[in-house]
Amino acid sequence: MLVHHIRKMRRSRARIAALGVLIVVLGAVACTATGTLVQPGAPAATLPAVGSKPVQPAAIPAAAPPAALSAPAAPGAAAAVDAQRSAASPSSAQPNALPDTSAQILDRMVIRTAQLSVEVQDMEQSLAQARAIASRNGGFVSASNTHLEKVNDQDRMVADLTLQVRSQSADAALSDLRALGKVTSETSGSQDVTEEYVDLDSNLRNLQASEAAILKLLDRASQIQDVLALQRELSNVRAQIERIQGRKTYLERRTDMATITLALRLPPLAGSQPTLGGAWDPVAVALRGWQASLAVLRGVAEVLIVAVAFSWWLVPLAAAGVYFWLRHRRSTVAPPAPAEV
Repeated sequence: MLVHHIRKMRRSRARIAALGVLIVVLGAVACTATGTLVQPGAPAATLPAVGSKPVQPAAIPAAAPPAALSAPAAPGAAAAVDAQRSAASPSSAQPNALPDTSAQILDRMVIRTAQLSVEVQDMEQSLAQARAIASRNGGFVSASNTHLEKVNDQDRMVADLTLQVRSQSADAALSDLRALGKVTSETSGSQDVTEEYVDLDSNLRNLQASEAAILKLLDRASQIQDVLALQRELSNVRAQIERIQGRKTYLERRTDMATITLALRLPPLAGSQPTLGGAWDPVAVALRGWQASLAVLRGVAEVLIVAVAFSWWLVPLAAAGVYFWLRHRRSTVAPPAPAEV
């Protein structure tokens, strides 16, 4: 009987050992299948879903042969691989990553300005060419000022233009404007407003979220004082939103268009430049003195004419005063004494 009991115990131990080996084998198979589904270093919860159904483990083969690498992958497997790659990328792991609206700003936002002064031979033709250059580069002439300027006692036409062209075409426009004539001066500058634009965009999103929260509270408010307080806060938030939106629009327009200030001047006349180190000319000095004396006499004559024209109403009064004064003087003068015989 003791021998029977020992055999029974041995059979139980053998069954337990077989069961343990079976559990170990099943666990190894499960770990192998799980390792083929989850990439190293990525949690299992990041597996994507295609449509509304999650990807099944059977959709991804455990081990693909080398010949299968050139074959097209299944739609579900491709979506799963793309999702795993995007989940493992550094940008997705950052909790404070910028939203898509800020990520869309790929290029730097730069405001470009330039000032150009050119001597031209024909003012009218140069003005027409400048307007054509602005139109050809996707812009227009925003301001124009043409007037006569006295230079060495001669009237000379000058023109000042403000051109708005596309920022991408600013260099081409400047090159065309230089070809109008002789460039006497040129300056250019730029201002990077990317950081300001991103800050405005972030503040705008925060204010819009505050506006939505205030609207929800306003729907649930029941007391008059609460409604009035929420409306005041809502008006303040909306005013800030409009101000930020206006600033953003201004920056967008300024960065889209470059500003070029163009000054067109005619070349100086041949005899207008003073001769340095020349001989003294007494005739020219006398002529300048004569012109100065005529200017003084002309000024005195103008003053007298203005005084007479202004005081015409005093002439009758002065004449009457002179008449009465002469009459009074005649009456007071004694008659002459008779001569002795």
